[in-house]
Amino acid sequence: MSLKSRLAIISALVITLVLTIAGLGLFFLFQSYLDRRINQELKDRILDVAGAVEMDATGIFNMSRPPSDPRYQNPYGGAYWYVREGEAVVLRSRSLWDTQVTWPVEASTSGDIFVQAKGPEDSQVYLMERSLSLGEGESVKDFVLGVAVDKAEVQELTSSLGTVMSLALAGMGLVLFAGAWLQTSYGLLPLKSVRRQLSELHGGTRANLEGPFPTEIDGLANELNTLFDQQKELIRKARDRAGTLAHGLKTPLTILYGEVRKLERGGDVETAKRLRHHLNLIQEQIDRELSRARTHGATSGLGLETDVLATAHRVVGLMRHMPRGDEIDWQLPDLPITAAIDADDCGELLGNLFDNARKWAKGVVRMDVVEAQDLLHISIHDDGPGIPADLRDEAMKRGGQVAQSTEGSGLGLAIVKDLLASYGATPKVSESPLGGLQVSFTLKTIAAKA
Repeated sequence: MSLKSRLAIISALVITLVLTIAGLGLFFLFQSYLDRRINQELKDRILDVAGAVEMDATGIFNMSRPPSDPRYQNPYGGAYWYVREGEAVVLRSRSLWDTQVTWPVEASTSGDIFVQAKGPEDSQVYLMERSLSLGEGESVKDFVLGVAVDKAEVQELTSSLGTVMSLALAGMGLVLFAGAWLQTSYGLLPLKSVRRQLSELHGGTRANLEGPFPTEIDGLANELNTLFDQQKELIRKARDRAGTLAHGLKTPLTILYGEVRKLERGGDVETAKRLRHHLNLIQEQIDRELSRARTHGATSGLGLETDVLATAHRVVGLMRHMPRGDEIDWQLPDLPITAAIDADDCGELLGNLFDNARKWAKGVVRMDVVEAQDLLHISIHDDGPGIPADLRDEAMKRGGQVAQSTEGSGLGLAIVKDLLASYGATPKVSESPLGGLQVSFTLKTIAAKA
């Protein structure tokens, strides 16, 4: 999972948790406020109704005027009042009709009692009762006054508030998440740039990381650039040592080959044959390891780019000075070709392929190049005898000569295979349209690094 996805998930979880807690907190605060508001409204209703209750000389309770809320006059109107003595209801609002409010607890003789009770037609109501008294002296009578309002209106208001609050919090969450996503995306842009540049370094189309970078990343980029510079210096030293080794071994091997020829001239053919065989093995191993040491590769080239056509002309110029080189028709494309490859590697690659073609061609060696989708498809053809299909794999192996009639160690195609592998490519050996051998491979163009 990417770092951006991790941060997005964490942001979403935190935002959801915070908004959920905030929503629940706001809802409970509103509910608490609503309970206090209903409690106060019921107290106001008790005062309103109590001001209208009177008692005549016979001790009968009456209403001197109708209470102010008109819903008291409508059957099941949602607002109710009643007067009771003990358990008997002696007065009730028209809205109660022939029903009564079911008191959930025993009546109290003093103070206000605020409860949720069962109202007419199985409705739920908020109910408050207060113990009062009327009259003087021995004619004083105690009674309980109760008022109630339907709970449905409050529930509808609470439900509407919950819906509105949920939508508002959801919208706020989306805005916060979008902001967090933008913040994360912008904050990680430098890392994206570093990743892209590292990919280009790996592909050999860039030499160093180039800023500017934020302070937190700048130190890392500088350390990486130092590491890359050290790697290039180590490669340079390794190539120098490889050249020194080649010169150091060349003279002893030349002397030993001379001794082998003396043995052959002296008639000791078997001894000379065995010595030549082992000397050839030594030469093959040296050639192969020196070739590896001289190879930069995609990760070591570090941004170097090469004009492939110019390198091909230079190599062909050398081939013309070798046996039969001036007798061959070298056909090269006439177009600019720039590839993401080290110049020395390119020379080594084309040198081995052209040299192999020179040894076997009858009269023509051709180089074809096709550019497509930031890739160069390169093919080297000759009109020689080619290689049978069942022997082509053997030709790609170390010392895999399919015939002993030509000079060399037979490492050409094997070296080509190793060199292309360092650039993530693989040579393909097939029959050429010219009738001989065709070796094809693919390199990245410089445009591919953009």
